[in-house]
Amino acid sequence: MRREVAPNKPVTPPGLSIVIPNWNGRALLEKFLPTVVESARAFEAACGQPTEILVADDASTDDSESWLRGHFPEIRFESGARQQGFAPTANRGVRAACFPLVYLVNSDVALAPGTLPPLAVHFRDGKVFAATGNAYDFGTGVLRGAGQRGAFRRGFLRVHSRFFVPSPTTEMQPLLTLFATGGSSLFDRAKFLALGGLNEMLAPYGWEDVELSLRAWKQGMEIRYEPRSAIWHQFSSTIGERFPRRRVSAAYERNRLLMHWLHLDTSAQAASHAAALAVKLATSPLAGHTEYWQAFGQALAMRREVRSQRIRLQKARLRTLADIFQQIEAQMSRPEVRVLDRSSAPVRLYTRPQSFTLLDAKPEKAR
Repeated sequence: MRREVAPNKPVTPPGLSIVIPNWNGRALLEKFLPTVVESARAFEAACGQPTEILVADDASTDDSESWLRGHFPEIRFESGARQQGFAPTANRGVRAACFPLVYLVNSDVALAPGTLPPLAVHFRDGKVFAATGNAYDFGTGVLRGAGQRGAFRRGFLRVHSRFFVPSPTTEMQPLLTLFATGGSSLFDRAKFLALGGLNEMLAPYGWEDVELSLRAWKQGMEIRYEPRSAIWHQFSSTIGERFPRRRVSAAYERNRLLMHWLHLDTSAQAASHAAALAVKLATSPLAGHTEYWQAFGQALAMRREVRSQRIRLQKARLRTLADIFQQIEAQMSRPEVRVLDRSSAPVRLYTRPQSFTLLDAKPEKAR
């Protein structure tokens, strides 16, 4: 029996949108965009669903738009009137996307033909907010990003302990991860927008993907790690090479503090964090890291907005940080899971598909 659809409720067709935030990234688009196009075509062939590619531009002053229109006229280019940073630009791209699944990917990332289908499978489960895969170093092929564990120790959240699966299979039970990176993850668009997207208070960059992921987890959603999906990332191409180190450090440290002030759950955690923060403020100038005081001052100036957001988050909370950490940590006893560190990290060099005509990048030899 055919189900009747409410006349005023729009029906979103199945499909996948790929959103690429861009700022003065014409050279990166020339190098990596053909891999995205090939991956989108492979997804269409494997899954029988349409795709679109959208470049969300952050008021670039280079020739990104003219180059794109000359080489890939089918790709949408959404330009911003003024430079705002990563979170507002990515949010604008997700809002403009047409399909229910949105793959958010940096302009310095190479995809493979098989990157997207394993991620999309997870969204058959209505609890899934996002899915993310393995991230290899584009130059060396070393695995650097995978499943993420979490902990609260010595006053701060620890979010960069990783795990991976050396030999994943299609029969493997799903794996959870603490956060979905904003540089190469697939999102449920409706859930992304319902949560408010990436937190624009954290512009221009830093920790916005962790903060959004914690919001999703705390409101009852899941984030999954899919080891059969792989990308190759030319790390630090979009930020690290374009801004002074101290400026980047101050932005990241400010946003790290804001993320803590939004998401610490208990008075014991808050007290531990305050003590650790006091020590860090006292010792950072001695180590030559004066930017930490700058970061603290900037974060403190945003305390009213933090308080307002925190009240809303607490009202919507279904899980605590401890609940989330415990759920992810329980997976570490599974026989297929291994801790990712320098000694265990596998090497998988990027191989350029024959059909690419604009991609001139060649992987370096592994270290």
